[in-house]
Amino acid sequence: MSDPKSAWHQLRAGNELFYVPAAGRRPKPMNQTPTAAVFRCADSPVGSAMVFGQSWGSLFEVSTWGHVIDSGVLATIEYAVDTLEVPLIVILGHDECPAMHAAMRAWDEAVIPDGVARVPVQQGIASIVRRGVGTESVKAVTAAHIVETGVALTQRSPSIASSIDTGRCAIVCAGIDSDSGYLRTYATIGPVGDVSDTLLECV
Repeated sequence: MSDPKSAWHQLRAGNELFYVPAAGRRPKPMNQTPTAAVFRCADSPVGSAMVFGQSWGSLFEVSTWGHVIDSGVLATIEYAVDTLEVPLIVILGHDECPAMHAAMRAWDEAVIPDGVARVPVQQGIASIVRRGVGTESVKAVTAAHIVETGVALTQRSPSIASSIDTGRCAIVCAGIDSDSGYLRTYATIGPVGDVSDTLLECV
């Protein structure tokens, strides 16, 4: 286990590799408008740029544990859509999500965490109920929650819903297989085109 000092030194050393060799030579990000806004689960071990093979600055990232949507998340994603004019929002999850494991345990054993940790668990339970999935498979629960998160964005943000209605933006709800890294699409909301493995298309 690390301590605060060694953790910070590790990050500073990494910045030396990022900054010093390229000082004065690093090109600016090619895309002034990000390709997409990615709302990811904070405990995912893999960054969005790595998942999608994107370069520095090409993705606008937002993350919370268990995809909790609060006013800060809504404001941030609305900024990406309305001001930066990103054409796509990706809800990105992963199939062994600890937040969904906690939600499954809470559902099965009536054990709710104390403090604010209960918020993602409660939202996970709500997804289980709304999608009608059982708690036998964390992959199924995670997929249900990812889809519910995408739907919730349209319900809670008139701005995002309007952008989707006019065809200016769309949402893809997707998850990463923890073993292979394969990206599976669970739902699309808006004009994304032909997605072969989509399980649910919301229009």
